[in-house]
Amino acid sequence: MIVSDTYSIFWREMKRYRKSRSGVLIRLIQPAIWIIVIGNTFAGTRPLIQSVGFGGSYIEFMAPGVIILTAIFTSIFGGVNTLWDRRYGFMNKALTSPISRSSIAIGKMLSISLISALQASLVLGIALALGVSFPNPLMFIPIMLIVILFSLGFSGISVAIAAVAKSQETFWGVINFLGMPLFMLSPALFPLELLPSWLAFIAKLNPVTYSVILIRGMMTNAAPTISVVSDIAVIFGFVVAMVALASYVFTREVNKPF
Repeated sequence: MIVSDTYSIFWREMKRYRKSRSGVLIRLIQPAIWIIVIGNTFAGTRPLIQSVGFGGSYIEFMAPGVIILTAIFTSIFGGVNTLWDRRYGFMNKALTSPISRSSIAIGKMLSISLISALQASLVLGIALALGVSFPNPLMFIPIMLIVILFSLGFSGISVAIAAVAKSQETFWGVINFLGMPLFMLSPALFPLELLPSWLAFIAKLNPVTYSVILIRGMMTNAAPTISVVSDIAVIFGFVVAMVALASYVFTREVNKPF
């Protein structure tokens, strides 16, 4: 019952996404600009990143970070659909049906994470078109699996905030406060070794760090600065915690007046 309920919500969200093709193109503009502008702006830092053991160009170094940037913003913005569902009545209909509240939350999170992976795959295509090398194309599948897993955690944050927020202004304010700082406090743009020690310590508390390092290793065969097992363990722990939190918060808050 829970599986079928979750699938129903998941499929509804995917059909909603399919109808917003213009939104897909718009959401690709920012990561494309990051790769083109930032990648060329800091191209001269290649000797700097090579000094810490990375053998490729700067654009190859930052491309995994931009993929994660896409996953962060696609997943963390995805919860806005929950606000619209509450405002336009769908949520009330869903809550009066036999479907469980947890199924609604999980279905939404699964759809958001899959959409994030689709967006990230397009960004990867842009990176390859711009000359980023990809030594082992077979790594595409595990990269997308990591993106889905990572996005599931951030979609949990988004759904939980959407369930608590009383207005779109509150939702967007909290989301914008979280998204970019978490991205910047990671080795997405520069290696951990080049950060001040106190900032590197904070970055190691950030789940974005482990996702970036893991995908960078898959894309470039770069030697990992953190073990793969530790990377996966941190990401998995983050996802489990966020999905559990989102399910709890959503179940408790979603039936309150909007």
